[in-house]
Amino acid sequence: MLKQLVAVNLVEGIGPIKLKKLLFELGSIEAVAQRLNAPLDKAEEEIRNAAEKKLKIFSYEDERYPEILKQIHDPPIVLYVRGELKPEDSNSIAIVGTRKPTPFGLEVAKRFARELAGLGITIVSGLAFGIDAAAHAGALEAGGRTIAVLGSGVDRITPAGNRELGFDILEKGGAIVSEYPLGAEPGAWSFPRRNRIISGLSRGVIVVEGGYESGAMITAKLAIEQGREVFAVPGNIGSETSRGPHWLIKQGAKLTESIDDVLDELGNVIKVNRPNDFNRELILGYTNKKTLPDMLPNEAKIYALLSSEPKQIDEIVNDSGLEVQNVSSILMLLEIKGLVKPLPGKYFVVV
Repeated sequence: MLKQLVAVNLVEGIGPIKLKKLLFELGSIEAVAQRLNAPLDKAEEEIRNAAEKKLKIFSYEDERYPEILKQIHDPPIVLYVRGELKPEDSNSIAIVGTRKPTPFGLEVAKRFARELAGLGITIVSGLAFGIDAAAHAGALEAGGRTIAVLGSGVDRITPAGNRELGFDILEKGGAIVSEYPLGAEPGAWSFPRRNRIISGLSRGVIVVEGGYESGAMITAKLAIEQGREVFAVPGNIGSETSRGPHWLIKQGAKLTESIDDVLDELGNVIKVNRPNDFNRELILGYTNKKTLPDMLPNEAKIYALLSSEPKQIDEIVNDSGLEVQNVSSILMLLEIKGLVKPLPGKYFVVV
């Protein structure tokens, strides 16, 4: 059966919905493959190539095919897997957003992913630049699991600029998945289809930043169709990247300020391995903000105003009551000491 399914998947224009109709009409996958003149020889070669590259191809009937993905109305005909999928990956949350995020969006995506992964939740995203990459990176920082869903073949990690991140996901036990054949290049048409798999593999979807017409919004709308919970992080009302999340909130998405908002909503379907306070600092990357012995009073004052959420220098100046030149000098000293990290746009966060 796998050979016939792979062959049908190679036929252009045949997706899961059309396959269901043909199966109802013809009664078997063998009859469908014959009707479509599906390339069985190429399918055999595809299966052989996948095995040689240590890749897996799961059919819908395979017990290794994610059960959570079977629940959507148009699950992939076959699923290509690079790396490892595990049963606990059904305990999952997707984090998606714009490819051109603000420093705030990047920090939120990474922090949410780090905290959720630190609680034993698998993070799903699309390996795109921006929010997706930050989500994967945050999960890896926590030593957690993360799954990247591609709009290309799994043997061609895209975008090329995130190839190293993809290798890191695999090296640390995660997975890269796709419904597209080996060697398939991404196209504008492939990403909307890809997005249904991101939401389909997840119990809920968090949208951090994205315009109204963005891919993140497509994922959110697909999640709603699939009966998944949708969470939206509010942002600056003057920012284009806030339009998508704010529209979702108006439509009833959960306004999300922390992972507690997610866990409160999904407490009946998500299993959480809550660490103790000591482990929270190690696993979730929380900073133990204490005045260090070698800090001068004004250094301690500036340091106390910072957190893992990016803060712009003008706001730091206003909150501290110090002169801007003084604040700039102190921030530079704290950066040299490895206590503070600068971000684009003159934002700063604690390390």
